[in-house]
Amino acid sequence: MKTIKNQSVNVPDRYNGDLLDTSYALNIDYLILNLSGNPVTDTQNGLTIDVADYGTKVFEKRAKLTYQGEAFATMTFKPRSTVIDENLVQMQLENHLFYTSTPSQLRQKVSEVIDILGLDFSGINRLDIALDFSQEQHDIPNLLRGVFNGEFLISGREKDVNVYTKTKKGLIEFTGVQIGKRSSSRFCRIYNKSRELQTGSLKPYITTHWDALGLSGEIWRYEYQLSNKYLSEQDNLSLDVLFSKNFIFNLLEKARANHFEVKENTGKSEVNKERTHQFIDFEKVGRAIGLITGIIGKIKRTIKETFIGQQRMVKGLLRSYFSSNHDIRFLLPIRRILDDFDLLEWYNSKFSLYVAEFRDKEKIKLIDLYRYELDFNLEC
Repeated sequence: MKTIKNQSVNVPDRYNGDLLDTSYALNIDYLILNLSGNPVTDTQNGLTIDVADYGTKVFEKRAKLTYQGEAFATMTFKPRSTVIDENLVQMQLENHLFYTSTPSQLRQKVSEVIDILGLDFSGINRLDIALDFSQEQHDIPNLLRGVFNGEFLISGREKDVNVYTKTKKGLIEFTGVQIGKRSSSRFCRIYNKSRELQTGSLKPYITTHWDALGLSGEIWRYEYQLSNKYLSEQDNLSLDVLFSKNFIFNLLEKARANHFEVKENTGKSEVNKERTHQFIDFEKVGRAIGLITGIIGKIKRTIKETFIGQQRMVKGLLRSYFSSNHDIRFLLPIRRILDDFDLLEWYNSKFSLYVAEFRDKEKIKLIDLYRYELDFNLEC
């Protein structure tokens, strides 16, 4: 390795304190943009538009885009349903672009293609963020064994957890885990990405990307799939920030908050009172990939303030539900807030206290808990 002479000691030029042997790859891995307008369909300005003979279930038209001789994206337009905005256009970028272009290069290319098509950016349909690391840095199989053995607990409300395994020399080996549902606003996958080398499905440009970053050994991927519903709640989301490493890193950390948090099991009565087990230290990750992480503290404070605000809103809606003789219009928003902010466990712990307060302090006379149960469990 190349070294830099520093008086009496030779320091490797990649040295970064305690992060000398710590490498990470942080990338967008899947992206569908929501655009608006009526796209041009003829080749111009280096953009080739190849319209297929058939569309999709949702769109009548589908086209392959090639920009400056490079496969660029798939575009779908002309929605079949009248419920969907007739001007909605979706563009899914080719996967290789995220690993072969710098963020600034990709931002420039995307902006140019959208301008050529005569469209406007209106949002994101789906965004997958992937963090790759070696098993030596974060022993995910050991983490999963700890969860199964009861050494670790998963905090928060009840969620789907699917673990994947295989046998090796007669022993069970963990290969991945999924947290949540694919249809939910955020969905987490952690899996052994190196296994794709064995099956031949690992794309060569990803291994080239790993080599350039010094990633080696057994590589694991920590990935969040974020939906339009989740992303539409993010402030100031634009093409300029979308392709910023800092934005992607902060969005990944925000997505995992209150979703997949692991606690050490010491036998306390409540899971959330247990000590958090940081199986990935995001401050260390940020330093390793050269990001400015000072904003993280602000995001954490914002998340906390947001939860407090939602909790107050839930209490106010519940009060209105009972004081209005069980008007279900006040109850339905509570269901959505509890789902979107993972607050069901908190709500269950507070419900009886709030009911007692409404009865004793606020003198709400008619509180029918049987009626409440029926209304709360209605499909909405």
